[in-house]
Amino acid sequence: MVEKKVSKIPEVKFDPKKATAEQIAKGLELLGKTETRKKRVEAGEIKGYASWSEMKPEQKAKALEYSKKLRIRQQLILRKATAAGISVSDKEVEAAMK
Repeated sequence: MVEKKVSKIPEVKFDPKKATAEQIAKGLELLGKTETRKKRVEAGEIKGYASWSEMKPEQKAKALEYSKKLRIRQQLILRKATAAGISVSDKEVEAAMK
């Protein structure tokens, strides 16, 4: 397995004494959204997946590997379907979207 090197963005430190009212309001809004999401996860309303920035390197590698396998599988299916003369009409695509 090949691991990609991801550049790490340094954490930004913010001085609360220099914050504008607008920045404080935006921060509180984001905090409220975060807390609401946590409560919904705890209540089982939604699944609580980690965001990319919260993932450990092993989890990121696993997610990237899964994504790559899925993409390759789709490409292989497409090649086999094309070779077999299988095509999909626009009507079929529209029906599958409903």
